[in-house]
Amino acid sequence: MATMEQWQMTALKADFARVESELPTITADEALVKVAGCGVCHTDLGFWNDGVRTKKELPLTLGHEISGTVLEGPAHLKGRRVIVPAVLPCGECDLCKKGRSNMCQKQ
Repeated sequence: MATMEQWQMTALKADFARVESELPTITADEALVKVAGCGVCHTDLGFWNDGVRTKKELPLTLGHEISGTVLEGPAHLKGRRVIVPAVLPCGECDLCKKGRSNMCQKQ
Protein backbone atom coordinates (compact mmCIF):
# COMPACT_ATOMS: atom_id res chain seq x y z
CA MET A 1 0.00 0.00 0.00
CA ALA A 2 1.49 3.33 -1.06
CA THR A 3 1.14 6.17 1.41
CA MET A 4 1.68 9.90 1.64
CA GLU A 5 2.28 12.23 4.52
CA GLN A 6 0.95 15.70 5.12
CA TRP A 7 0.94 18.33 7.84
CA GLN A 8 -2.58 19.29 8.81
CA MET A 9 -4.03 22.27 10.61
CA THR A 10 -6.27 20.86 13.33
CA ALA A 11 -7.14 23.99 15.30
CA LEU A 12 -6.58 27.73 15.36
CA LYS A 13 -2.96 28.57 16.28
CA ALA A 14 -2.25 24.93 17.23
CA ASP A 15 0.79 22.96 16.12
CA PHE A 16 0.21 21.10 12.87
CA ALA A 17 -0.25 17.31 13.03
CA ARG A 18 1.73 14.93 10.80
CA VAL A 19 -0.73 12.55 9.14
CA GLU A 20 -0.03 9.51 6.97
CA SER A 21 -2.71 8.24 4.61
CA GLU A 22 -3.17 6.12 1.50
CA LEU A 23 -2.46 7.72 -1.87
CA PRO A 24 -5.67 8.86 -3.55
CA THR A 25 -7.11 7.11 -6.57
CA ILE A 26 -6.97 9.39 -9.60
CA THR A 27 -9.20 9.57 -12.66
CA ALA A 28 -8.03 9.62 -16.29
CA ASP A 29 -7.96 13.43 -16.42
CA GLU A 30 -6.02 13.88 -13.15
CA ALA A 31 -2.38 13.56 -12.14
CA LEU A 32 -0.70 12.51 -8.91
CA VAL A 33 2.21 14.83 -8.09
CA LYS A 34 5.03 14.09 -5.66
CA VAL A 35 5.44 17.48 -4.01
CA ALA A 36 8.95 18.93 -3.96
CA GLY A 37 7.89 22.28 -2.51
CA CYS A 38 4.71 23.99 -1.45
CA GLY A 39 4.20 27.66 -0.70
CA VAL A 40 2.15 28.86 2.21
CA CYS A 41 0.60 32.22 1.39
CA HIS A 42 -1.02 35.02 3.36
CA THR A 43 -4.43 33.34 3.01
CA ASP A 44 -3.11 30.16 4.64
CA LEU A 45 -1.65 32.19 7.49
CA GLY A 46 -5.03 33.89 7.89
CA PHE A 47 -6.72 30.50 8.29
CA TRP A 48 -4.23 29.32 10.91
CA ASN A 49 -3.41 32.51 12.79
CA ASP A 50 -6.49 34.72 12.45
CA GLY A 51 -9.38 32.27 12.19
CA VAL A 52 -10.38 33.21 8.63
CA ARG A 53 -13.13 30.77 7.61
CA THR A 54 -12.17 27.89 5.32
CA LYS A 55 -14.39 26.23 2.72
CA LYS A 56 -13.75 22.80 4.28
CA GLU A 57 -13.83 21.70 7.89
CA LEU A 58 -10.66 21.00 9.87
CA PRO A 59 -8.37 19.13 9.77
CA LEU A 60 -7.04 20.80 6.64
CA THR A 61 -3.76 20.56 4.73
CA LEU A 62 -2.74 24.12 3.85
CA GLY A 63 -0.63 25.24 0.91
CA HIS A 64 -1.65 25.49 -2.71
CA GLU A 65 1.36 26.79 -4.63
CA ILE A 66 3.00 23.48 -5.49
CA SER A 67 5.93 22.18 -7.53
CA GLY A 68 6.83 18.54 -7.98
CA THR A 69 7.05 15.54 -10.28
CA VAL A 70 4.13 13.68 -11.87
CA LEU A 71 4.03 10.09 -10.54
CA GLU A 72 0.79 8.94 -12.15
CA GLY A 73 -1.52 10.35 -14.79
CA PRO A 74 -1.52 10.92 -18.54
CA ALA A 75 1.48 9.23 -20.22
CA HIS A 76 2.86 12.50 -21.62
CA LEU A 77 3.09 13.94 -18.09
CA LYS A 78 4.60 11.01 -16.16
CA GLY A 79 8.03 11.90 -14.83
CA ARG A 80 7.72 15.57 -15.74
CA ARG A 81 8.44 18.33 -13.29
CA VAL A 82 5.43 20.61 -12.95
CA ILE A 83 4.14 23.69 -11.20
CA VAL A 84 0.54 23.55 -10.01
CA PRO A 85 -0.90 27.08 -9.98
CA ALA A 86 -2.88 28.34 -7.03
CA VAL A 87 -5.89 29.06 -9.25
CA LEU A 88 -6.87 26.92 -12.24
CA PRO A 89 -8.56 28.63 -15.21
CA CYS A 90 -11.41 26.92 -17.07
CA GLY A 91 -9.55 26.79 -20.40
CA GLU A 92 -12.78 27.23 -22.36
CA CYS A 93 -13.95 30.85 -21.98
CA ASP A 94 -13.03 33.65 -24.42
CA LEU A 95 -10.33 35.00 -22.11
CA CYS A 96 -8.67 31.58 -21.77
CA LYS A 97 -8.82 31.02 -25.53
CA LYS A 98 -7.18 34.43 -26.07
CA GLY A 99 -4.28 33.46 -23.81
CA ARG A 100 -5.51 35.52 -20.86
CA SER A 101 -6.26 32.64 -18.49
CA ASN A 102 -4.99 34.77 -15.60
CA MET A 103 -8.22 36.77 -15.99
CA CYS A 104 -10.58 33.77 -16.27
CA GLN A 105 -13.90 34.49 -14.57
CA LYS A 106 -14.63 30.75 -14.07
CA GLN A 107 -11.53 29.87 -12.06
